[in-house]
Order: sequence, then structure tokens, then C-alpha cells
Amino acid sequence: MSVFSPQAAGGPSPPDQPFEGSLRRERASIAAQACETCRARKSKCDERRPKCGLCQRVGADCRYREPQPTKKDKTMVFMLDALQRIEAKVDQIGKAATPETGAYESSLYTTPPSGRLPSIGSASMLVQDQTVRDQEHPPLQQSQPQSPLGHRPPDAQISSSHKVLLWPFIHARLAEFDVDVAEDLQALTQEGTPWFLHHELRKHPDPLPADVRLEAEPVPNLLAPDAANRVRFPNLTYEEMKTYATHYFNTFNVLYLILDRQSFMDVVLPKVAGYGFGDGDYDSIISLLVFALGKVALDGTQSAPVDNGLPFESGVRGGTPDRPPGLDIFNEARRRYGFVANQCSVETIQIMLLLAVYYESCGRHLDFWRASRAASTGFQILIRSSQIEWFTEKGNLVKRLYWTCNSIEHWYHYDLDLPWTGVCDHEDEIPPPGELLGQRTEEDQQTVMYFLAMIALRRLVTCVHKVIFDASKATSEIPEGYDGPPTHVIRELSRQLESWRSMLPPSLQWVDEPSECRFNYSDPDSSKGTRSFTPNSTRTPPGEPISLDLAIAHLRSRYYYTRFILYRPFVYKVLHWPALTTNEDRQLAGLCIKSTLMWPIALAPPKDRKRLVPYLFVWTQNFISILLVLRVTTVSSILADICRRTIDNTELMLTVQCLLEWLADVRTIDGTAMWSWKILDPLFRDIFPHMSAANS
Repeated sequence: MSVFSPQAAGGPSPPDQPFEGSLRRERASIAAQACETCRARKSKCDERRPKCGLCQRVGADCRYREPQPTKKDKTMVFMLDALQRIEAKVDQIGKAATPETGAYESSLYTTPPSGRLPSIGSASMLVQDQTVRDQEHPPLQQSQPQSPLGHRPPDAQISSSHKVLLWPFIHARLAEFDVDVAEDLQALTQEGTPWFLHHELRKHPDPLPADVRLEAEPVPNLLAPDAANRVRFPNLTYEEMKTYATHYFNTFNVLYLILDRQSFMDVVLPKVAGYGFGDGDYDSIISLLVFALGKVALDGTQSAPVDNGLPFESGVRGGTPDRPPGLDIFNEARRRYGFVANQCSVETIQIMLLLAVYYESCGRHLDFWRASRAASTGFQILIRSSQIEWFTEKGNLVKRLYWTCNSIEHWYHYDLDLPWTGVCDHEDEIPPPGELLGQRTEEDQQTVMYFLAMIALRRLVTCVHKVIFDASKATSEIPEGYDGPPTHVIRELSRQLESWRSMLPPSLQWVDEPSECRFNYSDPDSSKGTRSFTPNSTRTPPGEPISLDLAIAHLRSRYYYTRFILYRPFVYKVLHWPALTTNEDRQLAGLCIKSTLMWPIALAPPKDRKRLVPYLFVWTQNFISILLVLRVTTVSSILADICRRTIDNTELMLTVQCLLEWLADVRTIDGTAMWSWKILDPLFRDIFPHMSAANS
């Protein structure tokens, strides 16, 4: 981001925001860390880098001491140390416990018998023993079950969230229940997870409309640099810019660390407010994207829901499916981006990530991926061509951008099997962001804490995928060469997952018991007290910052997601080899099912602000597999018994309702959700006929 500011050039102040206020704030933080020369002379240090003003005048070497951690910073240091310890252990698991090492436990092979999928009523998701006919008699032969779809080509990669669709047990139940997806699943078997991209392309065949723009007029300030090429937007007032920026930093910048709030509010915002917006100007493009996303954050919370044709309000608020909020502002950024598109700078990476986040708020997952991929590619050029001082303001910003690119690329690869760019190969070279330079708020500190916690959890998820699902000989959830769940590895990964949770800072901690406390979370503003995630829709009061509830919901849901995929191989074993399951298998299968219940991301407030939900595509993919697993708890006598013993049936019912409503709702913007409804509608129409009637 540019360090150019209007006050440096002698320009005027924007309306209602004199520059003197910014200067006073800057002076208040001067000499927070004086250099050695200024300390020795007891002189005021302006803290300029690489040399302060005094050292430049006298020609002295300018050296700064390492900053001492404040009381608030000590939690950050603890978090970083914990992250390094967990990553070291996870790396050892990845190296030592692979399928080739023999760490996997073998099991005998049996053929799962078939059974009719019973209906479920609204009173209970569970059925009586006499209605369950799938596993009352153990199989007589111990031959390997064959997938009805045949063998998968070796180059067809299927993500963990989509493998459930191809489980022989589930595939047989779909056929018996007249769910007509045989051709689709055959195509999935042959093409792999990228088959789902066809649905996304069909959902959004055209780019966002370009026919809506802001009315522009020349900048009246002739003192503005390059004034002839700058414009102002009369309908975008300074107060609106400040409001949109505040909403952006309270929401999207918490979930995707891209910009520095203080730098933007103190430097960039006054610049564009006073001098207008130019072509090929980084700050102009970044500002417009911030304002567009701020408009999404505001309207996505307060505006009327889009029409979803269902008897409940949509959580997609503001605009329409094809014309999202802030499109006029976004188009002004798009038309200017072409002038800098081929540059390779920190600002270009920021612009591409901001573009990506806007696309994701519209449900345009492939546009999100393409824009984030461009950011990741540009980052690799930047890191190879520049010498970055990591423990400076710029270095910390680059670290944030790297780990944002890294996270986006990992989640897209896990759930849509989209190719790597190579940016993740730099993980060992780039430290995690941990510094809070200058004066920062409690929200800023919690944002970085959340980000660090997500980095550590994502590393653990990577190990789960590599060891259990992606390894060339991993057969924990496929019939060919099945050798049972890798129990020893799963046990160790589970221990690391719980270790991660125990190391979270107090502001991010939560408890599972008693159950009513599981959904509580604390707002950084202590005056607001404790809040709760709830299945019932909620409304955020007008003007109230959205704060960290989305981040907390994301963090907790990712934890339960990790636990779900970690124990899912035991559900597979229970369904396909019931006679050979042990008490431990049943216990861990039950823990898998329990891990699917009431994810905060599917509850309110997040479910009522779907345009703001991070990585929206991820939840569509995983909710489908969870619903299929929950549905077969009515088929398997073992799973039914496990649920009766360990699962709260009310929570199970609420979970099914929340996930079905989520997928039915996002069909307006999500191609995979639209396709999934042809499976889910026949399976659940008896419990939610009102959604079936609105099926499209």
C-alpha cells in the first residue's frame, strides 16, 4: 500500500476529517522505540527506517533494539510457541506414519449386506430395532465388497468430502430410494472431484454485470497530483467511505488478513477522500474494493434477503443473486485494475485477494479461485525477487498476505481438488504473522490470535488428508484393498487436535459440557457480555460492528470438521464390515457422528449473513457428506444403537434441519448445492416437505 498521503503534499483535508487528527495520533506513538543514538543523546526519535532523522543528519549508524513484548504480546508469543510445537509433531506424523510404513491396521474383508432405507419422521431421526434390517445377520463370506461404479482411474482424484457419495453402502441406498444420480456418480468416478466444476460454470456462465457504475465528476482540487486524471464520486460521500471501511475491517479483514487497518484509515482513506480516484493508482483500486466489500458486509447483514422461494428467509442478503451489493463500486475498481494487472507488488497481491473475496461473497467460487491463484502466483515472484525484512511493518504485512494465500489454496485443493500454484512450498521459509506494530485495539490482537490458531489447525488438517485420504495406498474408505482405519495414526492425530484446542488463548476457548455452554462466545466489547450461536435467525442491530462472531464460528466449525473426517473411517467400517467392528470402532464412529452436530457456522448469526461466511464453497461440499452420514444412521443397526446411546436426538434433528435449510438457501448462488438437491430432496422430503415443494 502506498505511503503517499495528502498532508505530505500539502493537499486539503477531506470533509469532516482534518489531517491534524491523524498527525496527533501519529505523534502520540513516536519514540515508542527510540534508536540507540537518540537514546544516548536523550533526543526524540522519529523512528524512521532504515535511518531516523537525527542519524541521517549526523551520519551515525541507526540501530534499534529488539522490541520487548508487552503484557498483551505475551499471549501472542505463547501462541506462536504452541504453533511451532504442534507443527513439529504433525510433521513427524506425516513422515513416520504413512501407509507405506505399515502403521495401518489390517482387517479382514466382508461383504456388507443390503437393506432398504427406512423413512424418518419429524418426531425422531432414529427408528426401532425391528425396522432396521441391514445388519441383523452377520455376513457368511469374507470377500471384498465391490463398488457398483467400478474401478476409479488412477488419475481421478476425489476429495474427502465427495468420497462419501461413492461409498458402496450409500450408493446402494440411493439406488433403492429411486435417487436418479447413477450417471452423475459414474462421471464423478471417472473424472474425480473436478466434475463438480461443471455445475459451478453452468451456475455462473457470464461475468458480473458491467452496466452499473458510479456517477463520476472531475476533482475540483487542482493541487491534487495528476488532478486531470482523477475523479470523485458525488454519490460516495466521505461518511459512506468511512462507514464501508469500518464494516470491511470488522468482518472480511478479520477472516482474510489482507490490509492493515491503521494504515488504511490514517493514510489511504484521507488520500482518496481529498484527492479523488485515479487510473492505475493502487490506493484508488484498493479503496474501491474495500468500500465494495464494506457495502457487502453492511447490506449482507441489514438488507432484505433475496427471494429463495422457501418458507424461511434467505441468509443471502442484499442485492440479487446476479447483482450483489456494492457492484457499482466494484465495477469502478475492476475498470482501473487493468492498468496495474501485470505488476508484481504487495499492492497487486492485495488487490487480487480483495477481488477474490468479493467474488466469494457472490457465490462465484471459480472466480474466487482464479483471483486468489493470481495473487499466489504473484507472491512467488515477489518473494523470489525481493529481500523481505520480516520483522518490519512491510514484512509483517507480507507474512499476512502469504498465509492468507496459503489457506485459500489449501482449502480449495482439499474440497475441489484444484491444482497447487507452488505458494505452499514456502511454508518453512515464511514465519507466521505475530507482530502488532504501533497502537492496536483488543479486536486487532484477537484477529491475529484467530489467524494463528487457524494456521495451526490447517497444518493438522493437511496431515489428516495426506495420511488418511490422499496417500497413494490409503484405503481407509475405499473397498479395493481395504485394510481398515489407521487406528494408531488416528489416535495420535486426535491427541494433537485436542492439544491444539487446549492451547487456544482464553478468548477463543470454549467447552462442550454442559451442552448449553457449547454455543457461547464472548464479544471483545465486554459491555455486550456473552452471546450464543443459535438455530433461530437473529438480526444484528443497525450500526453495530459485526466483530469476531464469524471468525469464532469458523474456528470452532473447522475443529469439528477435523474431528469428523478424522473419525469418519470408523463409520465406513461400521457400515461395510459390521460383524468385525470392535467396541473401540463403535465408540469412535459415535464420536464422528457427534462431531457433525450443530456446527456454529450453520447457526445464527453466521447463517443469516451468508455473504460474509468465509470459504462459502467449503460448507456446501461438507454439508452434503454429513447429511448422507446422518441419514444412514436410520439404516445401520449399529449406528442406530450408537446414536440412541450417545447422541442427543433433538440436536441431531436440528442439525439436519439447519444443514438442509443451508443447502436449499444457497442454491440461488451455488451450483454444487443446486445439484445436491436432487439427492437430498428424495431422502428428506418426508421430514421437510415444505422445502421439497419449493424444489427447483
